[in-house]
Amino acid sequence: MATKKKAKSPNIPASTPQTSQVTASQSKQRKSVKQRKQQRSQMYLIIAAIVVVIVVGALIVVNNRTQAQVAAPPTLSSSLPAEMIDRNVKGSPEAKVVVTEFADFECPACGTFSQSTAKALEEEYVKTGLVRFEYKHMPLPQHEPSATNAAWASECAADQGKFWEMHDYLFQEQGKQGQGSTFTQIRLKAMAQALGLDVNKFDQCLSRQEHAQTVQDDVAEARQLRVNSTPTIYVAGQRVANPTLSDLRTAIDAALAAQGVQKP
Repeated sequence: MATKKKAKSPNIPASTPQTSQVTASQSKQRKSVKQRKQQRSQMYLIIAAIVVVIVVGALIVVNNRTQAQVAAPPTLSSSLPAEMIDRNVKGSPEAKVVVTEFADFECPACGTFSQSTAKALEEEYVKTGLVRFEYKHMPLPQHEPSATNAAWASECAADQGKFWEMHDYLFQEQGKQGQGSTFTQIRLKAMAQALGLDVNKFDQCLSRQEHAQTVQDDVAEARQLRVNSTPTIYVAGQRVANPTLSDLRTAIDAALAAQGVQKP
C-alpha cells in the first residue's frame, strides 16, 4: 500500500520589515524636500524684504533730494536803508500812517499783492517816510500745514535780519509742491541756506517752533477784527474793502490829510 508523501511546506521566506523601511525612507525624503522648500521660501522672503528696504530707502533719498530742490531766491527789489527795516516792518518810525497787511504765504492773491501793489506803495509812500508798512500772519486752514510752517520760517529768518528776503522767497516758491505741502522743513532749510542764513540756527528755530506764539498772536488779532480772507489791508486802522492800488492810494492820501500831511 503506497504511502502518501508528505506535502512540503511552501518555501516562504522569513518575514522582513521591508515595507516599513520603504515607508520610513519615503517619509524622511518627503520631510527633507519639505524642509528645503521651507528654507527656499524663507530665503525668498528675506531677499524680498531686503529689496523692499533698499527700494524704500532709495525712494526716501530721492524724495528728500526733490524736496530740497528750490529755485534761486529772487533779487530783493527793496532799497530801503537798514534803519527803516525792523523785522516784519518797513518804513520810518515817525511815519504818520501805518498800513497793515494780514497775509498767508500760500495765498496766490497775497503773492500778487506783494509783487505789485505793495512794491508800488513802498516806492511812493514808504521810502518817502510817509507810511510804515507792517506784515502780519494769517495762515488759512486750507493751506495748512504749509502756511504756518512758512510763517514760522519768516520769523526765524527775521532773527537773522532777513524777514523780507524770506518773505519774497516764500511767495516765489508758493504752491510748487501743492498748496498745503510746499513748505516742509527740508525745503525751508534749503531756502535758508540759499539766502545765506546760519542754517543750524534757522533749523533749530523752526524745529522748536520758537515763533509759534508770534503767529498765534497775529491770528488772534485777525480773528478779533473778523478777518476771514487774505490779503486784508488796513490803512490807519481802517479796513480797505477793495485793496487795489488805486483804492489804497486814496485811503492813504485821506489818512495823511487827516494828519495834516500832504503827499509831495
